Amino acid sequence: MLESGMIMDMLDSGIIKDLQFPTVQFTNNAAGKLLLNILFAMAKNYTDSQSENTLRGVGSSFEKGKSSAYKWGYLRDEITGHYEPHPRNFELIKQGWQMRLEGRTETEIVDFWAKKDVHRLTKISRKNKKIKKIVITKQIASRLFHEPFYFGILVQAGQEVDLLKITNFKPMIDEDTYNAVQAMSQKRARVLPFSKRSTFYPLRALVLCGVCDNEIPMRGGKNRSSNGKYYLSYRCDNKACTRATKSVRAKYIFDPLYEVLEKMKFTSKEYDQYSKTIDGYTDEKIQELRAERRSLTGARQHKQKELDIKARQLTALPEDTPEVARKTLIHDLEDLENSLIDLDEQVKAIDKKVVDPTKIKITKEEFLNLANSVADKMRAGTSVEKDMLARILLLNISLNNENAPSFIWREPFAALLKSKKILLGADERT
Repeated sequence: MLESGMIMDMLDSGIIKDLQFPTVQFTNNAAGKLLLNILFAMAKNYTDSQSENTLRGVGSSFEKGKSSAYKWGYLRDEITGHYEPHPRNFELIKQGWQMRLEGRTETEIVDFWAKKDVHRLTKISRKNKKIKKIVITKQIASRLFHEPFYFGILVQAGQEVDLLKITNFKPMIDEDTYNAVQAMSQKRARVLPFSKRSTFYPLRALVLCGVCDNEIPMRGGKNRSSNGKYYLSYRCDNKACTRATKSVRAKYIFDPLYEVLEKMKFTSKEYDQYSKTIDGYTDEKIQELRAERRSLTGARQHKQKELDIKARQLTALPEDTPEVARKTLIHDLEDLENSLIDLDEQVKAIDKKVVDPTKIKITKEEFLNLANSVADKMRAGTSVEKDMLARILLLNISLNNENAPSFIWREPFAALLKSKKILLGADERT
């Protein structure tokens, strides 16, 4: 309708002298313009009706357990449109879930699937002129292990249907397995700094060992150096890790981070780029937040189950139980309680963003203030302030055998730093 109004204005102002169509007669006078307006309105009505009919059809199909989304390990029956187990990939994907439950890393599972030649072939369409072979990458695997679909919950556009109630769906896993895997994934997730902990260490659960690629983050603590002073450090507790030095001083993380942040000088131009990007995928982001919320809820259910079991064990301990065993059990209970607090806080934060999508995007003032002063704030900040800033900017940090950090940035900083990389000639990893 915007273009139709522009055309009518150009006819009125004489910019367009005349219009001729193969099947419609147009005369450049009041009657002709009236007819043209009617045709524009009819075209608008047609497209709107098509859109409504399409949405109605998609919604109706979804309520019947049908979806066009591809799910690894399944095929859609051509007659019913329902998901059926893939004759070969179903068991291989199921084995991947079991490996994940046993503590194997996503990288190991992706390698296993690659060796077993787990793949799918795309169909020929307007966009895809050729059949392509798609394999499971680590990014695909990460999404796969957060999908409630595999125990029977199909999610689409913020709605859910229980496939077990409306179709003969064969689940790959049960809900307990899903919740356990989500709880394992949260070991790498963001942890809020303000829970009930006696000692606070910045970057908790953000620093990962890039040598062994262990799922459990490096543990923060204080190590005593040869000069007798204590320094903040991060240690990989994986016994199978081949890291040259298990503990890494925090300065090997923060000093390179300060250097990168010094180059983070953005203007209104970068904010406009950020704003357009965020506006373009707000709906997609909402879906990601909802998926993350389900994952967090599953993790919480699993942690609550563990806590209940530990609590029963504590109350059932005989009076002559050694104090060391009792303290170990109490320590485990405290860790589980802290995990539940953290998970609850993350769910609350997601709920606020889903209710008010504008909270996903920060204001121009907040953006420029954060981007252009973050280096100074990070250097001068307390350990808590450093931690809060790092969690705004970073998804995680990986340390290689030379103790050189690789920073995995959150959006929009990942995209903006890549664009700045060429201009600055920087070699920072994003």
